[in-house]
Amino acid sequence: MNEGIAASGTTMKRACRASKPDGSSCRADALPESDFCFFHDPSKADERRKATAFGGRQNRMKTLEATTPDVEIEDTRDVVRLIAETINQVRRGQIDPRVANAVGYLANVLIRAVEQGELERRLVDLAALVKTARPASPSRSDL
Repeated sequence: MNEGIAASGTTMKRACRASKPDGSSCRADALPESDFCFFHDPSKADERRKATAFGGRQNRMKTLEATTPDVEIEDTRDVVRLIAETINQVRRGQIDPRVANAVGYLANVLIRAVEQGELERRLVDLAALVKTARPASPSRSDL
């Protein structure tokens, strides 16, 4: 039994009697009717195993099915739609927020690449316009 009666009549809990792997004493409260806490009580080994397995299943990262179609992204409007869809999937618990963070980061990289490509295209168009609008410079032989 792990409880005693204090002088004031209140119940006192006792610490678990097990030692941790480093040799120090476990400081958790012992279970009622036991000298050990849940993690050290030999009679709770099966319950610990089941709880560990259940906890592992609960902590799996939620991702979309492998059959989910790819998203076609051509411009920033497509990225906005992707981010909005991702936000809603997180809110519904369909994907893990860590996955959504990765999508957000990659969408930001993609937006920058699309903007860079657009800027490069505009520079090429501008250079072509300047080249056709400017009269040819006189050559030295014309002087």
